[in-house]
This record gives sequence, structure tokens and C-alpha cells, in this order.
Amino acid sequence: MPFVLKASLLNALLLLLLAGSALAADSLAYYSDYFSFIGQDEKGYILFALDSNRGVDGDEFQAEHFGVLYDQNQGWIDLVGTGEYANPRGVLTKIPDSTGFQFSGRPENGVTILSRVNDLRLEINPLTTRLEENSGERRQKWGNAAAVLYWQGRIVPGRVIYEGLTHHNWNRLSRTYSGTWDNFQGFYLAVMEGSPSAWQDLYLRSEGKKKTLHSKGFLDIHSELTNIFSPDLEVTKKGWALGFYRWSKGWQMNLQRAATSKGLDPPFAALELKQISRNNVSNWVIGGFAMSVIEGTLEINGRQSKVLGFAELIK
Repeated sequence: MPFVLKASLLNALLLLLLAGSALAADSLAYYSDYFSFIGQDEKGYILFALDSNRGVDGDEFQAEHFGVLYDQNQGWIDLVGTGEYANPRGVLTKIPDSTGFQFSGRPENGVTILSRVNDLRLEINPLTTRLEENSGERRQKWGNAAAVLYWQGRIVPGRVIYEGLTHHNWNRLSRTYSGTWDNFQGFYLAVMEGSPSAWQDLYLRSEGKKKTLHSKGFLDIHSELTNIFSPDLEVTKKGWALGFYRWSKGWQMNLQRAATSKGLDPPFAALELKQISRNNVSNWVIGGFAMSVIEGTLEINGRQSKVLGFAELIK
């Protein structure tokens, strides 16, 4: 065999070995794409959320969907195709298709979610990133876009708030981590001004209580993007839960702009929210996971706007 050919084969073998080492070094990882839709047609409003997660642990790959749908007139609708599903091709950076849900596109170019078994299709415009967080091996971003939901013959225009997460050396689908959630509350809200496709968006998440409370989010309204937090988020009403905890059912808070080099600005907006309906998803006695449909008012400079959306609650 000619020397040059031998050298080429050796180089190719070396590259394969290096690639294998790199893969082995990143053999534990978790990816997630979460879409929260709020829309309305002449029959009323519809809320739909789908969280698609996948991970790798050694030579094993996992995938799961979590989804909920709420119709103003029918209440919570059971979705077919949620739960764990096979990921034999080891798809991670994209969302692997399942028998229940299929995906096309990328967040930056627009995404379509199709579910024939649920007679559902969600077409999402290119998503604009509004907030990012990079901390070591965890990268997360949040964005928003106009969208249209096609469901059971209805055409429902509205909005989507999106979360994308990549977490290396961590995978909750294959391992258990203590202390992952500390009274998590995530609010995915549409500010209902104008037509549904032109509604504006408010996202806020918080963890902890009182002195340990930490919150962050964004408000995209009146063509102005503001990164926000709420230092005084207060639960004003609680409801019964099957365990040693209570579900939050009402909230009030002031919103402040995120810190700048000049320090903190005073509150510029007030938000009041109340639960319309709650879907208790999981319960582990000392805590639980629920999705609530919520409504309320956002007040800025004396002007009030109605808001509607989801609250994701993890105790």
C-alpha cells in the first residue's frame, strides 16, 4: 500500500478516535424546547403548551413530550401522544418526531408543530430572542413570535412565548437531582391589545420566597423591549392541594426594569393575576406540578390592559 494512502488511512482513523472521544466526553446532556401559545377566534380563546425534551446518558437516548390544551368553552382537552417516546437515532439538537407530534423548521426561521392524531397544527413565525442566560454548561434563551393554531377546523391567531435550553453534564430524564426547583412560578402572558396576532408578550419566572425570591423575564410591549424582574411578587390567594403544600391561585406584583450600570429603576408597572382553571399534573406529597390558566390586568402609567396566559407551578 502506498505510503501516502497509509498516512491518509491513519489520519482518518485518528480523526474517528478523536471524534469518539469528544462524543464520550459529552455523553451526558439535556435539551428542551418549550412553546406556549395563547390565541383567540370568534368562538373564544385557546391556550396550548408543548414541552419537548430529550437527553443522552452514555449510549442511551431519551425523549418525552409534555402538552396541555385549554379551550375557553370546553376546558382542559386531553392530548394524545404525550409522555416518553423512543429516540433511536439519538436526535438532540432538533426535536425528534414521535407518533403524536412532528416538527419542522428552527426557532430562528419559524417552526411548525403537527399532530394529526389531535387534529392540531401550530405554525409559528420566526422567533426573536428576548432574553438569554449562559452559566457554565447551561444555556437558556427565551423569545416570542406571532403564531396560528389550526385545531378541529378552527383557525386561531395568537402569540407564542418560547424557551430553549441546553444543559451539558446534566440530564433529568435519566437521573434524579435534589433541590432542582424552589417554588418555581412561570408566567407566560399575552397582553390583549388589538388583534390576537398583534397581542404583546410578558414573560416572568420566579423561584424562592420572600428574601430568597429571584425573578427575571421580559416585557415586549408598544414596540419596546424591557428586561424585568419583580422583587415583591406576592401570592394573594392559595388553594387546597393533596399534600403538605398549597397551590397559588392569585398574585400581585410590581415590575421593575433589570439593573443597569446606573442602578435600579423604580417600579414602572403593576400586575395582578388570578386563576381561571388549574390542571394538577403531578403530586409528590411535599410538592407538585400544575399548569394554570390565568387572567388579570397590567397597569402602566395608569393605563390598564387585560392579560391572559399560563402559569407553570412547581412546588
